[in-house]
Amino acid sequence: MAGQPHNPEMQVSPGAAALPLSGVRVLDLSQALAGPFGSRIFGDLGAEVLKIEQPGVGDSSRRFPPYFLKGESAYFLGMNRNKKGLTLNLKSEKGKEIFRKLVRVSDVVYENFRPGVMDRLGLDYGALKEMYPRIIYCSISGFGTSGPLKDRPAFDGMIQAMGGAMSVTGFKGGPPALQGFPMGDLGGGLYAVQGVLAALYAREQTGLGQEISISLLDVQIALQAHVGQLFLVSGKVPQPIGSSHETNVPIGAFQTRDGSYFQISCPTQKFYENLAQVISRLDGFGDLPCDPRFATPELRIKHKAELDEILAKAFATRGPEEWAEALDEGQVPSAKVNNLAEALSNPQVLHRKMVVEQDHPVSGKYKSAGSPIKMTQTENETFNPAPLLGQHNQEVLTGLLDYSPEEVEGFKREGVI
Repeated sequence: MAGQPHNPEMQVSPGAAALPLSGVRVLDLSQALAGPFGSRIFGDLGAEVLKIEQPGVGDSSRRFPPYFLKGESAYFLGMNRNKKGLTLNLKSEKGKEIFRKLVRVSDVVYENFRPGVMDRLGLDYGALKEMYPRIIYCSISGFGTSGPLKDRPAFDGMIQAMGGAMSVTGFKGGPPALQGFPMGDLGGGLYAVQGVLAALYAREQTGLGQEISISLLDVQIALQAHVGQLFLVSGKVPQPIGSSHETNVPIGAFQTRDGSYFQISCPTQKFYENLAQVISRLDGFGDLPCDPRFATPELRIKHKAELDEILAKAFATRGPEEWAEALDEGQVPSAKVNNLAEALSNPQVLHRKMVVEQDHPVSGKYKSAGSPIKMTQTENETFNPAPLLGQHNQEVLTGLLDYSPEEVEGFKREGVI
C-alpha cells in the first residue's frame, strides 16, 4: 500500500508471498497495553514497526511486575514482538528532526499519549501532514481528542466502569466485577488496527493520509453490542447474569463432582432436547425430557430457576472427563471451564499455532500467544522477540536515514538517542 517496500530487507524473493503489510512502516510511540497490543498486530502482519522510546527510560511496561525473565518484564515481552527498538528524545531539536525524517519514509504514526502531548512537541497530525500529506496518524486515548473529558487520564478499570462493562459482569446481587481480560485496553488496540487498515486502503484511492482518533470509552460503548441495543430499545437496564443468559435457557456453568465447571449452551430446542436426553440417563433424572415445565423456550425462561437447580444437581454427580464424553456423544454444545494453563495447552489451540516461541538475546526462549489471523498464502510463522531498549538504533539511523556511524555516536553522547 505504500508503493515499494521502504526497507530493502523486506523485499520478497520472486515466487514468495509477501506478508499482508510488507512495505508498510509504522512509527510506534505507544506504551503499556492498548497501543502496543495493536502495534503487535501490525508486526505480526508483516509491517516494519519501529518502537520509539525515551532514551534510558523506555516503555513503562518494561518495568511492570510481577514476572521477569532475566530482568525483562514478561508483560513487555508479550506485547512487543516483531518490532524494532529505537530510542529518541523527542524533546530535543535533533530528536524531532530525526523523527520528521522518519515520518517522510513511513506510513503510520501511532501513539497513545494523552491529548496535547504531541501538539506541545510540534509533532501533531496538523504539523506532520503539512510536510508529508500521505502520513496516517492514529492516536489512542481514554476519551478521544475532543469533549469534556479529553484531558483526563484513563486506565482499563476506569474505562470498563464508565462504559458499563462492569455493571453486567459478575453475578446478580454481587459487587461489580472487572472482565477477566483487560478489554478496556485491548478493545482500543483492536479498533486502532481497523482504523489504520481502512486509512491505508483509502489512501490508495485518494493519495492522502488522515487522522484517526480512538477513544477507549467509545470502544466500550461499541462493544456493548446487543446488550446496549436491548437497553436502547426497551429502556430496561441490563443486570449481571454470571455465566447464564436471560432469554436463552439453559446456558450456564455447572459444577461437577471434582469442583470444576462445565459451561453448556443450549439456546435452541434441538440442543435442549439433546441435553435432556443425556441428563435422563442419570439415576433420578429420567423424566427430564418429558417434563412439561421445560417443553418450549418460553416455558424454560419462565421456569429457569427450577431447570438450573435440576442441572446443578445432575452435574454434581460426575467428574469432568465423564461429562466431556457424555456431552460430546450427545451433541450438546459444552466446554469445560479451563484455567489459562489448560487453555494454552488445549490440542486445538496448539494445532492452530496459537502458542509461539521467540528467542530473546537476554531472556532466551519464551512463549507467547500466536496470531489468530490465519491466511492461506501469507501467514506469518516467524515471531521476533521484543526489542531491547534502543536495540536497532544503529540499523535504523544508518540504514534507513543515512546518518553516518560518527553522527549516531554523537547522538548518543548528546542524549538524543
